[in-house]
Amino acid sequence: MRSRTARWLPALAVAAVMTGAAVDARQEPAAKPYTPPRTPDGQPDIQGIYNSVGTFYNIEDLEYQSLYQNFTPNPSLRGKSLITDPPDGRIPYQAWAAERRKPIYQLHGDPTPPYVDPNARCWPQGVPRHVNNREFEIFQPPGHVVIFNMAHHTYRAIPLDGSPHIPANVKLWLGDSRGRWEGNTLVVDVTNNNDQTWFDVMASFHSDAMQVTERMTPVSADRIDYQAVITDPKVYTRPWTFVIHFNRAKDYGSELYEEACVESNEKNLELLKRPGR
Repeated sequence: MRSRTARWLPALAVAAVMTGAAVDARQEPAAKPYTPPRTPDGQPDIQGIYNSVGTFYNIEDLEYQSLYQNFTPNPSLRGKSLITDPPDGRIPYQAWAAERRKPIYQLHGDPTPPYVDPNARCWPQGVPRHVNNREFEIFQPPGHVVIFNMAHHTYRAIPLDGSPHIPANVKLWLGDSRGRWEGNTLVVDVTNNNDQTWFDVMASFHSDAMQVTERMTPVSADRIDYQAVITDPKVYTRPWTFVIHFNRAKDYGSELYEEACVESNEKNLELLKRPGR
């Protein structure tokens, strides 16, 4: 996988997304709503390869925006968050959960397994990180939406037939997804999550009671706006909302590049042991 730092949006554009900046309708004419083409089975066609606006190190503070930028701070993003609700941009942990997170947050650079991001150990990323960490491709076979992420070769096949979720006692890395279209917005309910994934590198954890409601809305031929509402009564005091957008990637040709990941890879361990980590 080759590095392409050019894909990151300018800091001001990212900040505008995080802060919910809007154009006053009295000053600018309203944009005409985008009407996507349709697949043969009538779905709004959102197929293609996409990048998120970044691979995020800390969704609550984007100063360290990307794992792929040498951990270089970006002061213009300090304090900016992908969380739009609560308004303070922080995950609303219950008191016990906030205490549990503190030592992991502080020691996340330590290569000791309890402090290491599960994604760095090549485990599946979970939802919503499945679509905000690395490039992914959307396919739309009849009656389904399929999302294939290049990281660890993970994928989700999302049925649109109204079928029920699997039994509650079954817990999965990427959960169990059931989708439906509300106009041009794909709404996906994700249940049956295990408790092994984080939302970023900074120990943003959840329990196996977590449920996620995703909303993916194409706003142009090359952009999808994404929102995820996270609910977990075991860990958080209230639901919270995560917002990002995806840009169509046009430099891949017809398929994603391969990204193989193997736990205990020697180069990964070398990176973890560098001074300052």
